[in-house]
Amino acid sequence: MTPEDRFVDRLREAITGSDDLVVGPGDDAAVFRSEGLLVVTTDTLVERVDFLTGEDRARLGRRAMSVALSDLAAMGAWPAFALLTIGFPETSAEDLPLEIAVAAAGRAREFGAVLAGGDLTRADQTFVSVAVWGRPTGKPIRRTGAKAGDAVFLSGWPGEASAGLALARALAGLPRVASGTPWAPEELAAPDSTRLLAAYREPEPRLALGRALGSGGLATAAIDVSDGLGMDAARLARASAVRLVIESDSLPLSPALRSFAGVAGVDPVETALGGGDDYELLFSVSPAHAGRFADPPADWGVEVRRIGRVEPGDGVFLEGEEGLRPVGNRGFDHFGGPR
Repeated sequence: MTPEDRFVDRLREAITGSDDLVVGPGDDAAVFRSEGLLVVTTDTLVERVDFLTGEDRARLGRRAMSVALSDLAAMGAWPAFALLTIGFPETSAEDLPLEIAVAAAGRAREFGAVLAGGDLTRADQTFVSVAVWGRPTGKPIRRTGAKAGDAVFLSGWPGEASAGLALARALAGLPRVASGTPWAPEELAAPDSTRLLAAYREPEPRLALGRALGSGGLATAAIDVSDGLGMDAARLARASAVRLVIESDSLPLSPALRSFAGVAGVDPVETALGGGDDYELLFSVSPAHAGRFADPPADWGVEVRRIGRVEPGDGVFLEGEEGLRPVGNRGFDHFGGPR
């Protein structure tokens, strides 16, 4: 029996199935029962691009599944099944892909989804790719429905994950990309370090919030913030042919991010706008539903705040004491430089 065959056998023993999954890992393809709309997406994490060399294997598996699930959250969908592809160097230990896969399956299971299969391959560096599909809880939420007069809302605390990545790089002895001034990780208080590292390493897909937005018809448009608030807001604005205005006074900046900014010598607002890796939901809400967000229910699992408005026009702007300035280019470009 080859190592790949042993991997499949061990994976089948380690994960659970579903009544709708007719054929799972171990055959040429998965087979499942289905009817109605399906929402399908894929996401990939690549070593030295999306995660640091030496990342904990289980944490990497969980994160890979979480970032794919975040796309479903933005569409107002709930996951059902996932496929997983792992590429790894020839020198890797045999247990590396198994630990990643079992952790990814466990993360999917937290939301009632199952890992149905996938693929293994050799690669120059480790990568993990997840394809996941699920069912919309109402009409699928798209990026195209924002209208002038809508309010703009954001879940969570933007910029914390970016600060967590900068902190992880510093702890690993790598160059401090996020700062022009010398600083040491030890300068940051332990609770702040723990919070920021968790924001980067353990993103939480906002599936409960997405389900509420979709099933209640509350959002006119939505996007998951993966490449930076400014850049992803620009994508939503472009798709809806509108202008988004982010109000500086309403942009949430957590105490942990402010502390990091003070230590690392960076602007917390710029970090919140362009950091990336947040995996929060940015969405627009019509005036008729905006009042529903004054006291969000606890079962949404995350704080939600109004951060701006939709206007006629195009682009994304930050509104502050000096007026409007464009911020739609703030974020990570996969054709650009490193994070």
